[in-house]
Amino acid sequence: MASSDTHLAWDPKTLNHTDKPAGFGCLWRHTITDNGGWSSHPCNHMSNCYKVSLNERGALYNKDHQAIARRMKLVQEDFGLSGKAKKRIWKRFPVSDSSKRKLTLSDFFDRARQSLYWLRRGPEGWHIGVKHLAPVPNQTLKKGNRPQFQPRQNPTQGGYGAFYPYEHNYHHLIPVGAVEEWVIGKGESGSPARSDLVVKLILISRWNIHNEKNMVLLPQQEFEALIVGLPAHCPWGVPAHAAYQASLKDQLRDLRDVIDRAVIEKQHPKELKSAILDELNALSEALLEQVKVMRAGVQLSAVDV
Repeated sequence: MASSDTHLAWDPKTLNHTDKPAGFGCLWRHTITDNGGWSSHPCNHMSNCYKVSLNERGALYNKDHQAIARRMKLVQEDFGLSGKAKKRIWKRFPVSDSSKRKLTLSDFFDRARQSLYWLRRGPEGWHIGVKHLAPVPNQTLKKGNRPQFQPRQNPTQGGYGAFYPYEHNYHHLIPVGAVEEWVIGKGESGSPARSDLVVKLILISRWNIHNEKNMVLLPQQEFEALIVGLPAHCPWGVPAHAAYQASLKDQLRDLRDVIDRAVIEKQHPKELKSAILDELNALSEALLEQVKVMRAGVQLSAVDV
């Protein structure tokens, strides 16, 4: 597309900037064409997160998880679930959310056992990027071992999927929904009026919500998160992290106020774009630091930014 002006509709189904993907801002989840440029597309949040996790944040993920699990007494000698582990999963299982969940307590025991099956292979059983371990998931269309946590592109390309070696998620530190609600505006209670001009100004800044700084790899379930030493993303089959997202409201509303004032004062977009980009990047970096020190083994909690 010739201009980011064509990138304005808040429509996650729209296939955006496919011909010249680099050099544009982006605020949406959207389809990425399944071709040779899939893994390098700037809006491929999974690939971006995998790369930064593998290269710059490896220490977060490449610990001796076997030793940690043993020390916590979460595993038996053969890496079966210990009684302590089962009791913790049972106690943490939130019965109050059962209306939103299709999975049972037994399902979460099974998922923990499957994760430990892969961990049983050695100290590197859960390490990011490792591809020399055996066995691996039995996916007949995939030939040869694939790096652990490598995003799955399609049935034949990419990695083995989001459940290997444990269920995980590539989390937007500044979530798409939070930007839509408190910066772009939805016109609902507590949300500013919708503004396509605000969309345009953020796109001019070239901030891409899927960039590496705004991504973090997290375990999806609390059991694995406890061993890894990080918070869980959206555990127990409920796809939401309401407390985390709500805690970003004031910071993002402040950014919207800055943009609104700049529009009223008729500031030139060139003067504003660096301020927008710097503010959003700084927020992503601050959120990452808080996530890294959150209580391990429980869901993402509210942040203080």
